[in-house]
Amino acid sequence: MLYLVAIIIPPLAVLISGKPFQAIFNLILLILGILIFVGSLGLANGITFVFWIGCIVHAMFTVHGRNQAARDRKLAEIDS
Repeated sequence: MLYLVAIIIPPLAVLISGKPFQAIFNLILLILGILIFVGSLGLANGITFVFWIGCIVHAMFTVHGRNQAARDRKLAEIDS
């Protein structure tokens, strides 16, 4: 479910993952992409798309890292 949020609203997914400073970074990237789109009157669609995909990829890696850390903790408990 969090992966779907990462696609639709990337900064929110990063924030839910417990990384507030990375969420701020992700939000800045997203706002920068939107400002470039608005400032160019819609002519810079490619650049906006690159920023949006960058936000999504960053959010996906953050969510995956959170899930991987939880799996690692469970494995460490089983071994102990």
